[in-house]
Amino acid sequence: MKARTLLILCFCALQNLAFTQKSKTAGMPVKAVDHTIPLSPDKWIFQDGKVEFVDYKGKKSMKIAKNAGQVVLKDLVFKDGTIEFDVEPILPEFAQSIYFHRKDEKEQEIVYLRFGTIANKLRNDAIQYTPYFDGINMWDMYPQYQGPAPIKVGEWNHMKLVISGHQMRVYMNHWPKPVLEIPKLEGNFKEGSIAFEGAAYLTDLKIKPNEAEGLPSQEGVDLSNHEVNYLRKWATSPPMDLPLGNEPYLLTQPKPESFSDSIVAERAGFINLTRKFGGNQSRKMVWLKTKIIANEPVKTRLQLGFSDEVWVFVNNQTVFVDKNLYRQEGMRKYPQGRMSKDNSSFGISLKQGENELMIAVANDFYGWGIVARLESIEGINSIDEVSSILKVPK
Repeated sequence: MKARTLLILCFCALQNLAFTQKSKTAGMPVKAVDHTIPLSPDKWIFQDGKVEFVDYKGKKSMKIAKNAGQVVLKDLVFKDGTIEFDVEPILPEFAQSIYFHRKDEKEQEIVYLRFGTIANKLRNDAIQYTPYFDGINMWDMYPQYQGPAPIKVGEWNHMKLVISGHQMRVYMNHWPKPVLEIPKLEGNFKEGSIAFEGAAYLTDLKIKPNEAEGLPSQEGVDLSNHEVNYLRKWATSPPMDLPLGNEPYLLTQPKPESFSDSIVAERAGFINLTRKFGGNQSRKMVWLKTKIIANEPVKTRLQLGFSDEVWVFVNNQTVFVDKNLYRQEGMRKYPQGRMSKDNSSFGISLKQGENELMIAVANDFYGWGIVARLESIEGINSIDEVSSILKVPK
């Protein structure tokens, strides 16, 4: 009995001690965490003579010169959270960029402002997000990830990137709504360093890890998933050289055993050849092949987005040839030479039974790939019949 009484007294004493300690700390102010990143030379990696740390308009600032390359923040690996800063362009610089999830200059993600759009507030390419694959800036493959931006001249522009898992929202100049909403970050890496590039003054840089303002981490909805019209599975040949002046035709198509690999579409039906094969310093070509099975003879249209050149064959007949060449203004397809299913549309005739659709795709400029969509699938039984095409080496 005495032991039980002693145990109860000890328990009460411990409870009283805990309450006393809590009461002592309850009224104490919580020290706010300072997320400011110092703009001093010891915190950054940069080219000598290309970056200055100065007082500008009463603020400690980092002045980045034109052609300075990437200015990389040392000793920080960023995954999720908020990146905020103020930037003022040094005109007539074309663009100012922030890189994140940066493994190196070949694998990273970027948001950048195009200062050349300042004169027109309706320009749909004032701000853009894109990933890099194998050192290739994929700006021409993701026209949906850009929009207008309220860029100010001769003033600070406030930027805020909120990143959570697969998603990102970008705010500018304290607008209540984001100027960019990215439902799925496309980079190959989900964490990495942070860097800046482009002639500008930068100040008030704050990085808040894991503070993502309630932004969900799972990728956003891809509404194209509900459409069966997209051709999402293709057998592929290996990339091959296609010197300038040469054109593929039926007699130069690869032998059946060359189609030993396959590729599956990403969001919005995108067949991403850059992610699979890397970029091209010289003109290269890949052949893609799939099958469509029709219950009856069918006439439909194929919407085809592509970069840079395509040759289309249906049942051993050439049905379409076209080019989407950004470097030749007269050869740029809508929108502005970027890849989109709106690049082209043409009629195709399918016979009853199996139909072979084959596309040669060539590229020597930035990203490459296609998106293919049948306008109507009336009379069609199945598409993407790739398994019978693949010839797996023994």
